[in-house]
Amino acid sequence: MSAARVFWLALFAIGAVAALALGWSEAQPWTAAAFVVFFTSRVARSIVKARLTRRRRDNVLRRTNQFIVVTAAGWIGAGACALVAAWAGEGLEWLFVAPVFLVMGALNVYVLVK
Repeated sequence: MSAARVFWLALFAIGAVAALALGWSEAQPWTAAAFVVFFTSRVARSIVKARLTRRRRDNVLRRTNQFIVVTAAGWIGAGACALVAAWAGEGLEWLFVAPVFLVMGALNVYVLVK
């Protein structure tokens, strides 16, 4: 694994912890959690897309399915956090965002199943 990749992954982890801490201190933990879940799925997608270590026999179909699962989990997880954020009164905009996130996650699950 390259030093640059380790640096960016560590920087992302520090940023995620900082975002959660700031969200908690500002009384908006679910908003922060929605952002962290969404962007963590994006980081996981990049790891699935470009493996940290090369494998001799790479199964492309398996990796594609992993990519879709991680994408769906990110959309559904962020949608669930957004729904809770709206319910908790952290912002009315989450009522508009949450359904879109959940629909995008459901579409990814549909693609995976078909």
